[in-house]
Amino acid sequence: MADNTYSKILESLDRLIAAEETLDMTILNPAADLTAAALTAQSGEGSGLHNQVGVSKGLWRTAALDRATDVDKFPAKAAQAVALFEAQGASREKMEDARFYVRKLQGKRATAPKVDDPATPDIDESEGSISASQQSSAAKISMFNELLDFLEPQPEYAGVTNAEFKINTLRAFSDAVSAKHNVSITTAANLSGDRIDRDKVFFDNPDSIITRAKRFKKTVGGSYGFNSPEYKLVNAIKFKSPKKK
Repeated sequence: MADNTYSKILESLDRLIAAEETLDMTILNPAADLTAAALTAQSGEGSGLHNQVGVSKGLWRTAALDRATDVDKFPAKAAQAVALFEAQGASREKMEDARFYVRKLQGKRATAPKVDDPATPDIDESEGSISASQQSSAAKISMFNELLDFLEPQPEYAGVTNAEFKINTLRAFSDAVSAKHNVSITTAANLSGDRIDRDKVFFDNPDSIITRAKRFKKTVGGSYGFNSPEYKLVNAIKFKSPKKK
């Protein structure tokens, strides 16, 4: 669901609270959780949870980009390492084995990654690629490590003098990328958890914002009459519920 849906719900809730404050409490006599004070507290809770999702999304984006930047270096590093291996006199058979890993690292994904469409600022289509990106990154890390496992015992590769392509240097780089990958997974999980917590308050809990808003409108209708201007005032305040699958 687009993030602006939550902002609109909070705006509607604040309008409902403002409308309640114009009504006669002796006539309305709302339940304890439908008083202006209770609804204001719920508005604050919902706002805090919604803001936390924004923070978590920013952390995930940063971690995912940081990971992707380094994962994208694997194919070039692998190709150069294999070229150095060949330069040291590796046999044709060994080169065929080494190039297998390079081809795997240079492989294309089955479907193009989704990109964010600037025409829909409230929806980030690129988020649909989270799972695919994680799987692809894990596979590339594993494949790069397999290449290193292959090259390390080869006597020809022992002759490589370029410090950047020494096995221990390449392993250190792979370990650093793996750590970034784990951070990306953690931040993605945190984002999912924060969204669940937010949705409970907005939609899923028995006393969610949507549920309380409906109850409040019925309270006004029951107290003032469903043809009253008071009811028409609050009923005109719309709350968009999530689409059911």
